[in-house]
This record gives sequence, structure tokens and C-alpha cells, in this order.
Amino acid sequence: MRIIFFFFLFISAAFAQNNKQQLAYQYYYSGDYEKAIIIYKEISKKSLSVNNYTPYFNSLLNLKKFTAAEKLAKRIFAKNTKSLNYQADIVVCQFKKGNLKLSNYNLSKIYKKLSGNKSETIRIANVFLRHKMYSKALEVYDISNKINTEIDYGLQRAQLYSFLGDDKNMVIQYLKVVENNPLKKQFVFSSIQKFLDNNGIKNIASYNLVKKYLLQYVAKNSKRTEFSEMLIWLFMQNQKYNLALTQAIALDRRTNNDLLRVYNIAESLLDKKKFLIAITALDYIIDKGQSSDYYIDAHINKLYAMTYIQSDNNLGLERIKKKYTDVISELGKNKNTIILLSNFAHFNAFYLNDLKSANTILEEAMLLPSVESLDLAICKIEYADIKLLSNEIWDALLFYSQVEKDFKEHPVGHKAKFKRAKIAYYQGDFSWAQAQLDVLKASTSKLVANDAMELSLLISDNYDLDTTELPMISFARADLAFFQNNFNLSLSIYDSILNNFPSHQLSDEIYYRKSHIFKSINKLDSSIIMLKKIINEYTFDILIDDALFDLAKIYDFRMSDITNAMKCYEKIILDYPGSIYASESRNRYRFLRGDKIQN
Repeated sequence: MRIIFFFFLFISAAFAQNNKQQLAYQYYYSGDYEKAIIIYKEISKKSLSVNNYTPYFNSLLNLKKFTAAEKLAKRIFAKNTKSLNYQADIVVCQFKKGNLKLSNYNLSKIYKKLSGNKSETIRIANVFLRHKMYSKALEVYDISNKINTEIDYGLQRAQLYSFLGDDKNMVIQYLKVVENNPLKKQFVFSSIQKFLDNNGIKNIASYNLVKKYLLQYVAKNSKRTEFSEMLIWLFMQNQKYNLALTQAIALDRRTNNDLLRVYNIAESLLDKKKFLIAITALDYIIDKGQSSDYYIDAHINKLYAMTYIQSDNNLGLERIKKKYTDVISELGKNKNTIILLSNFAHFNAFYLNDLKSANTILEEAMLLPSVESLDLAICKIEYADIKLLSNEIWDALLFYSQVEKDFKEHPVGHKAKFKRAKIAYYQGDFSWAQAQLDVLKASTSKLVANDAMELSLLISDNYDLDTTELPMISFARADLAFFQNNFNLSLSIYDSILNNFPSHQLSDEIYYRKSHIFKSINKLDSSIIMLKKIINEYTFDILIDDALFDLAKIYDFRMSDITNAMKCYEKIILDYPGSIYASESRNRYRFLRGDKIQN
């Protein structure tokens, strides 16, 4: 009976002790260090456990009770003399008390005991790191590295140099890491990216610093690719596209012309709408001949870029048509060139208004043997677009539906679904269109998701069941006529909305569409009037920066009116710094001003 009594007494005491530990830790965790210290002091009177030590020690440090913290550290170190991290805690307390002589003396004792073991080194360095004694942490790595030269602490050193604000040595350390271990390249990319980004505030000095040492490492490691790839990445990140391409071509020549890097840069430049320099990259690939895996794709992308450049002024379209026919004649009509044929059909339909030729090209392409199902789907969408252009709406719906059914969870299927929704919009079935668009907002294709969002907002902002539907129905009909290049009908419908529903919230959208139509038919003065109307009368609407940028481009590229172009670019920079056009406007403004821009 007496044994049972003492057993329960022991269990009860253990539970009480455990509850006190939990309460103390809760106070520590919530930042109530005074209460935590009171309990830890009571618990630790008889014996100090390793589990209680860390929160107890940190609580004392947080309240700047350095003498008490030092006594605690000495107490646990006396029981664990081989654990140098406890001795490091003693050093921390003495350093924070300002007793630098004693702190350095004990630190030297730690250094003499270092074994060069990696885990021990990192553990001790982290003690100093936690307490922002970054120089001491660096010394730990330096001494340990002398003992055991096979272990690389480059990443740890780079981080510490970053905390010390020593950007030069931080960059050098990161580059040394890549030099010693190329597998760390992506991590280093990410770390340098954070340094360059600087919480969104980019610094030209930081860019120049990274560039300087990267160039040195490229020269020092001429037979390796990692540093050249990093340099290309740096140039692309900082919009130095000519420099990036020059470096990529130089690297390609050193690596037996596999062309992949140059092709990737070309595609990136196309995405950024830097068409002239993209064409330079694509020409380099084309000049390598048909043996290249990228020869056909380079031709496809070059013709796409040429078409985009010419679409602003409709000049040189016959030259592009001849280029298409020459390339098709060289490469033939087969499964490998089907996208080239699809693009040629699009060019005939939408730029030359030759619907008959476009239909013939696509009908032949879709009958080619052994065509990949995805390529066939792309052709079907293009064929449906041309049917819609010809006002054969039911045929267009049929082909869009086929693609959507065959590729339900694929971006090309989402694209077909969006185009079906747009037909519903054209026909005035806004509720059904909106339901489809709500689904497409989550599309894995960013382009489809953005287009769906834009059309969805247009409908939700301007279609109200409590008012007349006529303005929105008319607007959608005008948009269809616009798509079909029936500009006179489109303008007529837009004007009828403006006349019959003055001050309707669609007005700025109408003026913006009219500006595009006038620009398409080369009535630049009329296009400028429409854009200025938006700028002057719809200052707070979402199209204001679009209108300013379009106006700047007309003055800049179509009329060579540098003065007015600069005014528009400057207004975007100063009044709309968050605009997606701000960066390009800044670059173009500096160029027109005559700044010496390296790119």
C-alpha cells in the first residue's frame, strides 16, 4: 500500500513539473519573458535540463539580463563541456555586456577546440548568427575551413556578407559556390535575384556589381557554361536584350551550335514583343541551315514577328507573303510545317482579306497525313476563326466545339471554349457567355485567363438586367463587325450607341475601338482625336494609360513627331507609374531624349 502511495505521489509531481514547463514555454513563446523567467528559475533550482535551457537563456537575453544569462550558460556548460555551442553562449553574453576582452579570450578557446566537423561548425556559427554577431560567425567558418578544406561553406558565408551589407563579397561568394558546385546554380540564381530586386526597388549599382564579377568568372572559366548562362540571365532580367543575345550567340559558338539557348531567348523576346531583336536571333538560327531542330520553328516565329511589325502600317505585306511562299516551297507541306501553313492562312485572311486562299490552305493542311492531334486542333481553331470572319457562325461553332471536346483540360481546349463564349457574346447571350468566362478565369493558360477576365469585366460592368439591353447588344454586334474587318458597319453601330445613349459607360470603350479602326485604315488624325477624347474626358477610367501609350506610338512610329511622343511617354511615367506601359515608356522616352543607353 505504501509503495502505491509513493508511486502516485511521484506521478503527481511529474505532472506538476511538466505543466510548469508548458506554462513557462507558453509565456516565452508569447513574449512574456518576465513570467517565463520566474517559472524557469524555480524549475531549474534543483537541476537544469537541456530542454529548459534555450527558452530560459533567450528570455534572459531578450530582457538584457546578460549577467544572469552568462551564469546560466556557464552552469550548463559545466555539465556539457564538450558542447561548444554552450561556450559560444557565454561569449555572446560577455560580448553584449561590453566585456570584449573576456569575450575574445573565450572565443579564442572555442577556435582552438574546433574540429572542422561540418555540423559542429554550422551549429556554433548559428549561435552567433542568431544574435547578429555576423563577423564572429564568419570567423568560425574561416577557421573551420582551414582545418578541413574539403567542406564548402560558401552559401553560409554569402548570407553573412549579405547581413553585413558587404555586397561585393556576397556576390563573390555566390559565384564561388557555382564554381565549386554547379548543381547549386539555381539556388544562387534565386539569391542573386532577391539581391537585385531589393524589394522591388532596383539599383543600377547592384546590377553593375553582379555584372562586373560575372564577367570576370566568364573569362576565368571559359570552358564552362554556368557563368555565361548567369550573365545571359542577368542581361535578360535587366532588359539588356542585345547584350543577352550577343552573349548567347558567343556561348552557342563555344558549345557546338546546339542553338537551344538562342532559340529560348528568341521566344522570350517574342513574348516581350521585342520583335526586331527577336528576328536577329532567329536569323542566326536560320543561317545554320535545315539540319537544326529549330530551323522550321525559327522561320515560323520570324514570319510572325515580321507580320506584327508590319501590322501597324500595312506596309510590306506583299513582301511577307512572298517570304511565306518561299519558305513553304523550300520546306514543303507536311506534318512538320502544318503550323507554318496555319499561320499563312491567318495572314491571308486577316491581313490580306483573302478568305478564299486562307480556306484552301487550311483545308489542305487538315488533310495532311500523320498530323499530330494538337497541331490539327490549332488548325481547326484557325479554320473556325476564318469561318467567323466570313460570318459562317455555325461552322465556326462546330469546329470550336470539336476542339473543346477533344482537349477539355488543355490550354488549346480552353482557347476554343473562350472563342465559343465570345460568339455567345457577339450574339447577345451574355448570361451564357459569362458562365463560360467564369470557368475560364482559372485557365492554366495565362493568355486565355486574361482574355476571359477582360471580356467578363466588360459584360459585368456594362450589362444590367434592370436597364435596357440595347446598348450592350449593339456594342457586341459592332465588335463582331470589327473582328470581321467590316469597319464601316462597326463604326456606324458604335456611333449609333453614342448618339442614342449619350454618356453611357461604354463610351470610352467605343472611342478606344474607333481609334483602332481609324489606325487600321490609316486615318491617323481621326485615331488621335478618339484617343485624346479618352485622355481628356475619361481621366479616371481604366483605358487612360492604354490611350496614352497608343497615342505615343502613333506620334513616335507613324508620324515621327518626337516632341508629342515624349510628352505622352512622360505623362505615363509621371502620372501612371503602376501602368504596364511605364517601363517601356521610360525606355523609349530616354531613347528619344538622346540618352546613351547601353541596350
